[in-house]
Order: sequence, then structure tokens, then C-alpha cells
Amino acid sequence: MTVALNSETGKGRLVIDYTGEADVGAQGEILNPEGCDLLVIESYFYLITPATAAATLNVGFGATGADASDLHGALPLNGGAKTSWMGLHPAVTQDAALTAGEWDADDYLTFTTADQSALPCTGKLYIEYIRLD
Repeated sequence: MTVALNSETGKGRLVIDYTGEADVGAQGEILNPEGCDLLVIESYFYLITPATAAATLNVGFGATGADASDLHGALPLNGGAKTSWMGLHPAVTQDAALTAGEWDADDYLTFTTADQSALPCTGKLYIEYIRLD
């Protein structure tokens, strides 16, 4: 596994460490830590060390091993060092329904890459959420 829960910085916030792998595809996953449905209201990926190749990262919710991009889609892992990438870009207006940020109680937060190796990429994913129980 190349993703690990770093710390819980208080209820409703997670910090997840990411370390890229050479193999394209599944990079890791985190099971919903609260055991109830969550509404993710913000996500940011902080790229510490970029990948050498033009790898991209999807981060989203689903079954184990699923490729999903609810929070981040095709995030360029070979971007600039020490840059932040805002995720969860719902194309909605005020008072419109938002479904992209729903993390079901039994779903995983999945990390998948496409195209090329994600080595030696490192980063942190910051998530803020509201419990829906």
C-alpha cells in the first residue's frame, strides 16, 4: 500500500500521505474511517516531490481497487514541487445538488494512476468532511 492515514487533525479532517509507485493503476486505498456516510466539503493535494514521468492521479470513492475521480481527476503528478491542487470541483451553482463529495460508510477512498510511473512522487491529501449520521 502506498497511501496511509497520517493523522486525524480533529473531527472532520484527514491528512493522507501519498507515495507514488512504478506500476500504473491502483496506488492504494483508505476505508471510510468514520463508519458512516460523509460529505467531503474540501480536498487539497499538496505535491511535495513530483513524479519524473507524466503520471496523473485520480482520487475518488468506490469499491476496493476502483478507479474514481470524485475528488481529483487526472491530477498531474509531475507538476511543480511544493504546489497545491484543489480538488472537488463540482460544476454546480449555489443551492444545486452535490453528489461528488459523498463518501459512503463502506466505501474506500481510492488512488489510481494512469499513463506512466509515479516515482518518486510524494504528497499529502487534505480532506475536510461533515458526518451525515
